[in-house]
Amino acid sequence: MPDGVETLSIEEVSRLLSRLRQVDLLRLAALAKTWVSGCPRRDAAELLHEALARALSGDRPWPAEVPLPAFLSQVMRSIASQWRHEDQREPLTEDSDAVADDRGSAASNEFIDLVERMRDVLLEDANALGIFEHLLAQTSRKDARNHLGIDETGYDTARRRMIRTLQRQFSPGWTS
Repeated sequence: MPDGVETLSIEEVSRLLSRLRQVDLLRLAALAKTWVSGCPRRDAAELLHEALARALSGDRPWPAEVPLPAFLSQVMRSIASQWRHEDQREPLTEDSDAVADDRGSAASNEFIDLVERMRDVLLEDANALGIFEHLLAQTSRKDARNHLGIDETGYDTARRRMIRTLQRQFSPGWTS
């Protein structure tokens, strides 16, 4: 914390957190779910609890002028970033490599299966399937358009069709 920034005492933090309503907790849980993405070994509840624990213990000083949702959101962002960095570090024991390989191959098999099911759903729309394949191959939009022989409008239209088709098939009830 820069010098001269007024922070809340642990008692003030405790008082503010004890006043949280259910709706506030739900909003914080939604923020935690957003920040924890990319941390496969952790969940949103664990992230929220860790952020609250750090705020209550005084490990994360709370600037007096920062509102509660903004403060806790940034604490969760920071913790999630730390967790992602920890997960990216090389394992220290050879045993953990074998476990990681098993999990990696299972996740890889699930991904391959999902991609195949997505391809099957898109079979009737050649342009949408072509865009899907180019997205998987991570080619540029321009290369995809040139390969498929469509202009920008055709590309955008086919891409939206692809997204709607996949959302209908794989995320029923989900809206963007």
